[in-house]
Amino acid sequence: MKKVLVIGGGPSGLMAAIAAARAGAQTTMLEAGAKPGRKLLLTGNGRCNLTNLNEHIASVYDSSDPEFARGMVHSVFSQFSVQDTLDFFHQEGLLTSVEHRTYVYPVTGQSASVLEILLRTLQALKVKMKYSEEVIEIERRDLSPGSEETGCLWNVRTKTWNYEADSVILSCGSRAVPATGSNGSGYELSRMLGLDVTDVLPGLTAVSCAFPSPEARAYVPGSRNRAASGKKTVEDPFLAAAGTRTFAVVSVLSDGEVIAQERGQIQFTQQDLSGIVVYNLSRSVVRALHSGHDVTISLDLIPDNTEEEIESMIHSMRGKFDGISDEKILCGLVPSRMIPAVLALGEQTGSSLAHVLKHFSLKASRLRDFDSAQVCVGGVRTTELNPDTLECVSEDLKGIFLTGELIDIDGPCGGYNLQWAWSSGYTAGTHAAQ
Repeated sequence: MKKVLVIGGGPSGLMAAIAAARAGAQTTMLEAGAKPGRKLLLTGNGRCNLTNLNEHIASVYDSSDPEFARGMVHSVFSQFSVQDTLDFFHQEGLLTSVEHRTYVYPVTGQSASVLEILLRTLQALKVKMKYSEEVIEIERRDLSPGSEETGCLWNVRTKTWNYEADSVILSCGSRAVPATGSNGSGYELSRMLGLDVTDVLPGLTAVSCAFPSPEARAYVPGSRNRAASGKKTVEDPFLAAAGTRTFAVVSVLSDGEVIAQERGQIQFTQQDLSGIVVYNLSRSVVRALHSGHDVTISLDLIPDNTEEEIESMIHSMRGKFDGISDEKILCGLVPSRMIPAVLALGEQTGSSLAHVLKHFSLKASRLRDFDSAQVCVGGVRTTELNPDTLECVSEDLKGIFLTGELIDIDGPCGGYNLQWAWSSGYTAGTHAAQ
C-alpha cells in the first residue's frame, strides 16, 4: 500500500488527505498546530463561504504567470469541480444554501460545521492525524540497487519524529493571518527542496490611500478659497471621511492605465479604503506597487450618471438657489462626510465638482500587513508543477505535490480561494496515491 504524507491541516490539506485515503493510500497528516483548520474557522466571518457558483469561475484567479496558472486551474477544476465540491459535502451530511445568487454557505451558518464534516470523514477513512508536528526537513532517500522496493522514499523530519512516505503533499498554507499558525513555513520548505518561490505579498485586504498632494489637506468648510482664509478647520479631509460607506465604480490605475475595475460598496477608514470591492482589487494594487509602479485608485462616486448629466444638475441648482454653496449642492449627491474630501480634491486639481465626483482619485501607498490579509499573493511558481497532477516537474522531486495557497494562485473574495483549496487538495491527493 502506498504511503502518503500530507503536511498541513488547512482546507487543502484536509481534502488532500481525504482524497489520498479514498484512493487507497495509507495516509498520515502532520499539523504544526495543536488543532487543524484554524483559518477555516475564520472564513466568511465564521460562516464559511465554501464555494461560488460563478459559471466562469476558473477565469477569476490571478498569478505571476496568469496564462499558465489559469490553464492549471482549468485542469484541476475539471477533476474536482464546484459541483463535485457540493456533492462531496452533501454526501457527507452538510446542507448548503446560496446567498447573493452565487455564494454558497452551510445552512448552519457556521464554519465549525464544515470542519467537523471533514474531520469525521478523515476519521472514517482511518487517516492518522498528528498534531504539534512541525516539519523542519524533507529529504529524498533513493533506494539501493537490488532492493526489492522500487522508486524512492521521502524522509520527513519533525522536531520529534521521522516519517517515511512514497509521496509528500505540501499543504502548508501561506503567511496570511499568522495568528492561526500560518507562518510561511511552506515557502521555506519549498525553497529547501529547490523550488522557485516568488515574493509573497498580502492580498484581499484594505489599501492605504492618501490625496495625491499634501495641498489637499487644508480645506475649510464654507470657503471657496481655503488658501485665502488662512484656516485649517479640517486638517485631513480623507480622515474626515472615515466611517463613510458608499457605492462606487472603483478603478485601479498603474502609471495612468486602468488595470482592474469593480463596482460595489466601499468604506473609508482613518487611513484606508476597505470593503469587498477594494479587497478584490488589492491583488492588482499590491502587484503593481511591488513592481515599482505609481498606483492610483479612482472612484466614480455617481456611476449611474454621466459627468455631463451631473454638471447640468449642478448648474440647474445654482440657477434655482441663488448663492448656494458647494457644500449644499453636494449634500444630495454624496454622504456628508465625503463633502470636505470632494471639495478639497476639486481645489487641489482645479476640477469641477462633476469631474471630481466621477474621478475621485487617491494615491495608493501600501496594503495592510499579513495579519489582516485573507490570502497571500505569490508563492511557488506554477511552472514548477505539472498542471494536471500538481506534482513537481523536476525528476529529483517526483512524489512531491503542492496544494492551495502555497501555490502562486489567488482568487477574489466569495468562496473562490476555498474552492481552489478543495480542488487542488483533491487533485494532489488522488495523484499522490496512484
